[in-house]
Amino acid sequence: MIAPLERLSTNPLIRPSDISFVKASGSFNPGVTVDRASDRVVLLVRVFEEAARRSCLGLALSSDGQKIDEIWDRPAVARDAPYEQWGVEDARITYLAAEKRYAITYTGHSRDGPQVCLITTDDLLSPAHYRRHGPRIAGENKNCVILPEKIDGKYVILHRPMPRMVCVRVSKLEDDWPTDGEVLVGPRPNTWRSSRVGAGAPPLRTEIGWLLPFHGATTIEEGNVYSMGWCVLDLKKPEKVLYVSDAPALTPEAPYEIQQMPIPQVDMANFKTGVRVVFPEGLVERGDDLLVYYGAADVSIAAARVRKRDLVASLAEAIKLKQGGVPL
Repeated sequence: MIAPLERLSTNPLIRPSDISFVKASGSFNPGVTVDRASDRVVLLVRVFEEAARRSCLGLALSSDGQKIDEIWDRPAVARDAPYEQWGVEDARITYLAAEKRYAITYTGHSRDGPQVCLITTDDLLSPAHYRRHGPRIAGENKNCVILPEKIDGKYVILHRPMPRMVCVRVSKLEDDWPTDGEVLVGPRPNTWRSSRVGAGAPPLRTEIGWLLPFHGATTIEEGNVYSMGWCVLDLKKPEKVLYVSDAPALTPEAPYEIQQMPIPQVDMANFKTGVRVVFPEGLVERGDDLLVYYGAADVSIAAARVRKRDLVASLAEAIKLKQGGVPL
């Protein structure tokens, strides 16, 4: 049995009513990392502005990762570039230790559709120092993460040409990124990921491989339910999948993970049984625990914890016994 995730008693960590700089109907899908200068947990929060019906990124801080100490009274990333005019959404944050800088991937929305965009910075708490690099992948795409280390001298990037998750490598982040690559995980009929999958948080190095939270969704006919699973990739060859969850590690069950009333940030016609969403985008190590941060019901932010030692040991045993699901 894989060590289970335990929802934090402090959930939801951030609600729309906590956002002060705009009337928000959603504060969800956070990119999360630890700020190396202050040792605080930083969340880049997708804020859906009710009047504009578009998103920007807010910023929140936590000293222990389990409760929010501060939420900024202004956006950290506003819709300033042409490729962001319809929204700035769903950030993921990778700390590149060898370069002492952060790489932030996010979705920029415009008349060109949703595109994977990139920001780099050496100061996460100073948005004035954020450097935009624009869309990195030609065409519509989402759900992109960057591994925290180069492998064989190249950056490793996971992204989602619908409906599967692929792995590509590039020499420079400033280069154009390939539109397709080695397929890692795809949808499987009659499972918790019957419609599509996508990378969740940037993977964490462990002794058994790169630990990657990812999301899977069912078809609209099955409710369009978003859940989270674990994937383990080989350390030296991340194109090789060692393990993938055969059942969700976290699926919508808590009241704050299920939204029955209409909300402006989603098309309710796509959610026949209500908005049931667990959407992971952050994985942080704090003490003995791993904390997974996720968007809950496309409304708020929540987190769950598991002892790292227990999770890695249980995954190692599953890999040894060739347990788990089928990647493709």
